[in-house]
Amino acid sequence: MKNQKLKKRITPWLFLLPALFVYCAVVIFPIIQSIGFSFYDYSGIGEMKFSGITNYFKIFKNSSFRIAIRNNIWLMLGGTCIQMIMGLGLAIILSNIKKFANALRVVYFVPCIISSMAICQIFAKMFSITPEGVIPGIMKLFGMTPIAFLSDVKWALIIVIILDSYKFVGMHMIIFYTALMDVDESVVDAAIIDGCGWWKLHTKVKIPMIINIIVAELVILVNGTLKAFDVSYILTEGGPGTATELVATYMYKTAFTMTKYGQASAMAVFLAIESLLAVGIVRFVGNKLQQKY
Repeated sequence: MKNQKLKKRITPWLFLLPALFVYCAVVIFPIIQSIGFSFYDYSGIGEMKFSGITNYFKIFKNSSFRIAIRNNIWLMLGGTCIQMIMGLGLAIILSNIKKFANALRVVYFVPCIISSMAICQIFAKMFSITPEGVIPGIMKLFGMTPIAFLSDVKWALIIVIILDSYKFVGMHMIIFYTALMDVDESVVDAAIIDGCGWWKLHTKVKIPMIINIIVAELVILVNGTLKAFDVSYILTEGGPGTATELVATYMYKTAFTMTKYGQASAMAVFLAIESLLAVGIVRFVGNKLQQKY
């Protein structure tokens, strides 16, 4: 009996070992290594000099890093709202469409499977002033003065937020669409029989029934937007100035351009803690919402 119980306990771990090994190698070990590097002054050449928590003081005294944190917060707030509202909105529209629904799902999902480099290059050409792109051309057509959006401090971050959101809206739309289609039809039919209109059917019945999916999506969105890198770096390289600099892009530059690996590691640790705290807050609020509904 004891041997059988022991086998039942060990067997699942034997199946988990390969995945667990890979996870530790590519996630846990690099995190531990980054924490270790953050306490050293290291340029990649020569000996590592122990500096304690000096790197943490240095990064928070750095005005560019503080701007990157602020930009990251704006990206998180703006990107989460856009992707959540548009993803849920498109999912609701698709769930009510009978014809061409499959074709529309594919069209909306296409940006998710196109590389960030391709999307950024397309939009960079569209916003280009010289040679004239589509957007400045349309502005001229309506008698407006063309704006160099990607070179304008006021507009650059907004464009990055919109483009980053555009790339991933399709993925969230598919998740919401699947959740809405799984709502019990008998509940929907009962609501319709009771005189529930289209608006109340979605706001009072369907959306509350997928609140757990909405909370999970919020966690994914907050975590993803805080670690955003590719769109900002490819489209503007953090410019003009530090207008679109994010924590991840500035961390990359600190490590591989300035060769300050200790400070870059401290930024990585900060980013991990920031993400954990943000996700923790979202989960706490989400649990309260789930209890309410």
